[in-house]
Amino acid sequence: MTYKIRKDLSIDPKLFRKYVSVAFYPATVYLIWRLFILLYQIFLQPHYKITEASATLYQRVYLSWTTYWDVGHYIGIALKGYQYPQQAFFPLWSLLIKVISISGIPIYAVVYFLTFILGLTTFILFYVLASRLIGQTKAKYALIFFASFPSTMFLVAGYTEGLFLTLTLLSFLLLEKQLYLLGSLVGGLTSMTRLAGVGVAVAYLTINRSLGRKLAYFIFCLLGLGLYMIYLQVEFGDAFYFTKAQQAWCQVSNRCRLTFPLVPLIDYGKLLITGWVRPSLSFVFYDWAVSVSFLILLIAIFRKLNLTYFLYSLVVIILPLLSGSTVGMIRYVLVAFPVFFIIPLVIRNKFLFFIICLFLFLLQLRFIAFFSSRIWVA
Repeated sequence: MTYKIRKDLSIDPKLFRKYVSVAFYPATVYLIWRLFILLYQIFLQPHYKITEASATLYQRVYLSWTTYWDVGHYIGIALKGYQYPQQAFFPLWSLLIKVISISGIPIYAVVYFLTFILGLTTFILFYVLASRLIGQTKAKYALIFFASFPSTMFLVAGYTEGLFLTLTLLSFLLLEKQLYLLGSLVGGLTSMTRLAGVGVAVAYLTINRSLGRKLAYFIFCLLGLGLYMIYLQVEFGDAFYFTKAQQAWCQVSNRCRLTFPLVPLIDYGKLLITGWVRPSLSFVFYDWAVSVSFLILLIAIFRKLNLTYFLYSLVVIILPLLSGSTVGMIRYVLVAFPVFFIIPLVIRNKFLFFIICLFLFLLQLRFIAFFSSRIWVA
């Protein structure tokens, strides 16, 4: 890609205006979305009083997003290094927090700031890539659906979603521009952020290049994972220590049984049929319904996009299902961004589209109320 630079080293005003115009819509949607969530938490959010602290406004709108659940572990890794079983959390997010906090900025403020910026870059890159694949008009609808989806709230929390999606979307955008080397190196950062980065590596096997180059780009995408495994081997004597740590997190609930991905869908489906799970309230139902829906929508991705996005989506959806459970799937599928791209192509009735978006956004607000009250969501 050629950048127009004037002799005084300033950016060409026309190029600058072009980038601003492209970023304006997704940035506006993002800021409105964040503002709405903030106002909801201040004025409308129901209070589920778990402790005295959870009833305070400061806790709801700030500390809950920067300290609760997985966020606390990432901060702990940044401050003290890995303590078992934190090895299940991949290192790049904690490393980024640690590097910036060296400046003296309070670590919670670092998390909040990074989360805000990465949420913004996710929305912008999502819109840019979607516009390239499905057109600008459809991309606007896809972004609205994405903002409405219940687990998009994790872009506000100090989880890895913002970092992973930013890197992944950037890697695919570079792939679309045929900048494969740079794109695969960015892909390497995704595999240092989450195991789902393997999906990016698989996607690079589909590019129109020689087998040797495909394998090279595939390996570059896995560099982050490889470096983490080397660290685990040196520090703990086991390159696959992260898998054992993951098992430790879920052994109490009898999860993490390596199994065929469709088995948990069938098992939880039986529970729904027999009435053991109430669809109206249960997070189990949400996880199961989203898992089934996203797997079905893979067909539309294959037909309306291409094999590259199909394989990526398949990998990132299947990986968590290999644990033998659908628990948390409503969060895990958020990184399957091609599914959001094809939603406007599948749901063509605008009234139905916005009704679904409204329902999903109301569910998102419910998730926010639970999460900020220290009630587990996903």
